[in-house]
Amino acid sequence: MKQEKTKTIRFRWSIDMINEVGNLRRVPVALILQTGEWICRRENYMWQYVRRYENGDIETLITVQRLKFHKHFDNPVWVQYNPNHLRKEDLEQLERVMSSVDHAHLTRVDLACDIYNIPLTKYDFGLFNLTREIRRTKSGDLETRYWGAGRSERLIRLYDKKRERTAHKKEDEIPEWAEDWWRLEFQFRQGKVENWEEEILDKMGSFQVLALDDNDNISEVDKAVLRSVNDDKFNFKNVGKAYAAKIRKMVRENVGFDTTVADMAIIAFKQQQSELKVTLEDLMVKYNIRPEVEELTKYFELVIDESMAIDYKLDENDVAYRKAFRRAIKNWRDDKQLSPEQ
Repeated sequence: MKQEKTKTIRFRWSIDMINEVGNLRRVPVALILQTGEWICRRENYMWQYVRRYENGDIETLITVQRLKFHKHFDNPVWVQYNPNHLRKEDLEQLERVMSSVDHAHLTRVDLACDIYNIPLTKYDFGLFNLTREIRRTKSGDLETRYWGAGRSERLIRLYDKKRERTAHKKEDEIPEWAEDWWRLEFQFRQGKVENWEEEILDKMGSFQVLALDDNDNISEVDKAVLRSVNDDKFNFKNVGKAYAAKIRKMVRENVGFDTTVADMAIIAFKQQQSELKVTLEDLMVKYNIRPEVEELTKYFELVIDESMAIDYKLDENDVAYRKAFRRAIKNWRDDKQLSPEQ
């Protein structure tokens, strides 16, 4: 009799996306992006560096967009890229962009956890007071789940990575040993960016799947309610506050739920945590990226005092910039009590 091979559940954590905002030097963007596969989208002042595949797919590797307004910068620019997808020639393009961006600071960091060889269609986060969304395929299979609003400080996404790779005809990227391949993505913005390590550990602790059948310590009524809550069909307004609080507490503390996958993912995260941290810190040092929490309220004074900052040559056609710059110089001189000749 042929013995079946036991599937090994595997986990891999990675930094999946970086977003930055900074000040673009007064250099024509065409000079910065003069080489490589760049697509210009003039309608929203956006340029995208892409990779084209033989099957016709186009993957966006780097996005550069000039912003209309930012309270700290006179020529603000937004840059997005996935460090995992960049090859040597792609990194050269990114370095060309970042060498022309001053005072860059983080606005978003995405971390991904690839989970192999276990189906996660029934898994959920025991989190309340946030937006939930489920997207299914035409056949009714789970495709993507979302926890959190699109523009909130924290968004979690779970999707079938194997299905997604297959749909894009990229089966060669699927490991031969992977019978299942799911991806958990954590998007952190604003105040959550700096605390991404604590956020991962906190939220993964509530990643759960319902496991009531063998639990005799839970009443049948509570089991029925937990099943309804798990299916997003329970209305807490129909029960008293005390009972609603009891059920929420059970969900938050994983009573009646199995967290084996979460426990294993947390162990893997702690093993890879230092590597992730070094990767992010190296990017911040290499491109002089500052934390999101830093306020640049005296932006003009700072750039005037710094010898290696922005190119201050005025664009004669840019009246608004010229006036703003002159006001900044006047204010700076007033603060320093300097005469116009000094």
